Amino acid sequence: MSEAQRSRGRPRDLRKREAILDAATALFYERGIAATSMEAVAERAGVSKMTVYGHFPDKPALLEATFERNIAEIRLPELADQADLAASLAALIGFGERLISFLTRPEIVKGGRLMAASAVEHPALAAAFFAAGPATMVGAVAAFLRSLESRHLLAIGDPDLAAEQLIGAWLGLSQVKQNLGVAGPPSAEEISRRVRRATETFWRAWMAGPPQLGQST
Repeated sequence: MSEAQRSRGRPRDLRKREAILDAATALFYERGIAATSMEAVAERAGVSKMTVYGHFPDKPALLEATFERNIAEIRLPELADQADLAASLAALIGFGERLISFLTRPEIVKGGRLMAASAVEHPALAAAFFAAGPATMVGAVAAFLRSLESRHLLAIGDPDLAAEQLIGAWLGLSQVKQNLGVAGPPSAEEISRRVRRATETFWRAWMAGPPQLGQST
């Protein structure tokens, strides 16, 4: 399909709206929310300031629209139930590698940082961001672990807490280092090593069952 055909098939207002959102997202990441003006967004998008205000009445509305679009584009990897423990371990490791690769992408780290900075002013947006991202990924891992426990393949005790702890071990300080500018995204080899080591460590604990703290062994 030619560029002309694509242009004819897409309403002009929609193209301008997407250009405005692209420009706003880039500027929010580069300059921060406070330092980004509607005029700067218009200039970056190649449209008039009136066009920007025609789509978004103010900067909070523009910020909300950028995050709503980002939230809608979140695509977490699938984690399907497996027939046996060996296949389940492999599936969990594969999921972890894909998830951490996604979470440590520069644009995802920047988006999380920007969302945190605006959470006080936009609590509903922050809640939607959390529900679509962190809560969904923890829920997926917890459901996977709960299924294995219900089949008596592992003794986990608290799948929800275990899912949070496992994802935290997968991620480590990667995002913190990126936010502080002391490191870039981890390599695929680094991610694989961290995810595999963490998963196998937790796996051994779950196979042995939760320790009975406070009791003699």
